[in-house]
Amino acid sequence: MIKSSFKMRLLSLWLLMGVAAMTAEPVAVPSLREGDIVFTGSELGQGSAIMAATGSVFTHCGVVFLHEGKPMVIEAVHPVRVTGLREFIGGAKPPALSVKRLKQPPDAAKAAKAREWAAAQIGLPYDIRFQWGDDQLYCSELVWKIFARAGVELCKPRTVREYRLDHPKVRALIIERFGGMQNLAMEEKVVAPSDLAASPLLEDVPLGAIDR
Repeated sequence: MIKSSFKMRLLSLWLLMGVAAMTAEPVAVPSLREGDIVFTGSELGQGSAIMAATGSVFTHCGVVFLHEGKPMVIEAVHPVRVTGLREFIGGAKPPALSVKRLKQPPDAAKAAKAREWAAAQIGLPYDIRFQWGDDQLYCSELVWKIFARAGVELCKPRTVREYRLDHPKVRALIIERFGGMQNLAMEEKVVAPSDLAASPLLEDVPLGAIDR
């Protein structure tokens, strides 16, 4: 776990920044804004199963914020952490790379609440079972909940049964992590990266604007 002192330093950084996260004001650099969501896709690890279950190329996502003028990304991996934009994107390229931005950002006070909550999640373990709780988080759940703290519901959570569970790659992952289909909570709330990417509240950010 990341020490609480680091969490407090990051929290202070977010709260004292001159640019309000997820607000309409652009950041100092002409690339990304705080609150932008970066989506990537990869078949590595659980990626191929996520692609099969959702029918989308997107398998991961995170939220941008600035540190000393440089874009960073808060993401839920092992554990929830802050990552440089270059590292986060890796070798991802369109169509498995996309950046989206709120069309109507929340006010600064609501954005500050979201920043505070997000910073407090750093160090939490990754939720390999994709369950809707706050003690462990998966990537799209983290993003959804950050925006929810700002009063923005990016999309309606779906249920487990709504995804393609009969695909061989999906079934293999279910057996590995749950022991079998019979152990799945079919009504569990879930949000996938693709669900967030399809939100009508978001608009595309030109990829040429990304300064890695």
